[in-house]
Amino acid sequence: MSSGERAVSNSSPLIWLSKINRLSLLRFLFGEVAIPEKVKMETASGQSADSISIKGAVEEGWVKVSEEEEEEEEEEEGLASALAKVSGIHLGEAEAILLARRLDARLLVDERGASATAQVFGVRSMGTVGVLLLALAEKQLTLDEFEECLDLLIATGFWLTVDVYKRAMEEARSLAGKRK
Repeated sequence: MSSGERAVSNSSPLIWLSKINRLSLLRFLFGEVAIPEKVKMETASGQSADSISIKGAVEEGWVKVSEEEEEEEEEEEGLASALAKVSGIHLGEAEAILLARRLDARLLVDERGASATAQVFGVRSMGTVGVLLLALAEKQLTLDEFEECLDLLIATGFWLTVDVYKRAMEEARSLAGKRK
C-alpha cells in the first residue's frame, strides 16, 4: 500500500534506513523510489550490509535507477555539477534534486543544505526521521518501534540534536494518539 506519491532518494535516507533494517518502509510508503546513477554508485556498490540491502532493492526493481538518453544525461550532469558548485552541496544531492524536480516527486534527503536547495527549486523534501514519522502515521510502526528506530539511528552514527529528538517524539506521540 503506497501513498501514490512519487519519491526520489539521495544516499543518506537509503543508507540510514538500511542500517536500522527499515529500508522496506520506503517500498510500502512510496511503492517505487527513483535514484540517480550517482546515488546508486554511492549506496549499492560496496560490500557492507546496508550496501547489499540497497543493491537487493535495486535488483528487486522497487528502487529504480534513473535512465536517460545520453544527450539528456550529459545535459543533466552539467546542470547538477553547476548546481552543486553554486549551492555547496554534493553532486549526488544535486542530481537527486534535479531528478525529483523532473519527476515531480518528493525528495528524500537528510542534509539541510540540500533540503534548502530543493525548496528553492520547488521540490518538497523529507528526511529519514520524516520517513519514520510517515511510517508511524501509516501504521507501519508502533510508537515503541518509532522510538527504537530513532535510538538505533543515533547508535549507528546518525546525528540528531536533543531538540530534534524531542520534537520527533512529541510528533510521534501525537500521531500515535490520533490512531487510537
